[in-house]
Amino acid sequence: MCANVRRSGWDWRSLLIVEIKCEEVVREISNYLDGELDAALRRRMEAHCKLCRRCSAVLDGARNVVRLAGDIRAFDVPPDFGQRLAAKLQQCVAQEEAARHSSILLGITDDRVELGAHLIYFWQDEKQFERGVRFVEVGLRSDDHCVLFGHIEATDRALAILRRNGFDPERLLAEHRLTVLRRESSAVVTLSHISRIFDDALRAGAPAIRFLGNLGMGGTPLPGKGEDEVLELESSVTAMAARFPCVVVCMYDVNTLPGRLIMKGGFETHPLAVCGDKLQPNQYYLPEPPAPHGSYVH
Repeated sequence: MCANVRRSGWDWRSLLIVEIKCEEVVREISNYLDGELDAALRRRMEAHCKLCRRCSAVLDGARNVVRLAGDIRAFDVPPDFGQRLAAKLQQCVAQEEAARHSSILLGITDDRVELGAHLIYFWQDEKQFERGVRFVEVGLRSDDHCVLFGHIEATDRALAILRRNGFDPERLLAEHRLTVLRRESSAVVTLSHISRIFDDALRAGAPAIRFLGNLGMGGTPLPGKGEDEVLELESSVTAMAARFPCVVVCMYDVNTLPGRLIMKGGFETHPLAVCGDKLQPNQYYLPEPPAPHGSYVH
């Protein structure tokens, strides 16, 4: 999907429409204006242009060209106008493709987020939890590999939402499109597991990896050193995420987590945060000092 997503006036349910790429929109604009497209492709183009500022601008520009060409008052264009217009369109498509490969649609908001990002999302009710799972749903509708991590209750809850929304988690797990990683090990072991999952997904051809971590108390104790283990994991994830074409979203259950984890684990270890309907830099983030030689390496 395009980098220039409209910030308002759209419904996330439009993601259910099969996505069409920018270059396809540009290729079909003439047929669209001539009314020669089938209804399904026309709807896909219209849905795409509602989300993509650049393609919407190209479509509006093409409409103006058609209007001017039919106007007897229209002026003559330079001989090389067509070639320059085609080159400009190709440049726009190339820029959009580059942006599409370096970022993904977040789903929780209508923002795109750069690969390598680590962000925090606080939730406290069922509606907000389901909103967080949209991050995974968007990835499963494309070719991204998705990972669910956390205590049993949270991951099972996320799987139930996926089923309710038309996904088949068992099939996705069998096809290695989806991985469930339980909260059972120390920070060091968990990081090793995550790294291996990411490597396997990339070898299988995944263009991007979406990691949705759920942090809440759950029915079982925190592993290892408890809260300190969580803080150690969170403080290491930002550097790890930067080495992969991935986005890591940490969902924090504010109903069950102690203040220390919310402040030091949530606010201080995530460069980005979901605030309302926007993704923005987290002003409370405290960057970690460079890791000493010989520490965890992918």
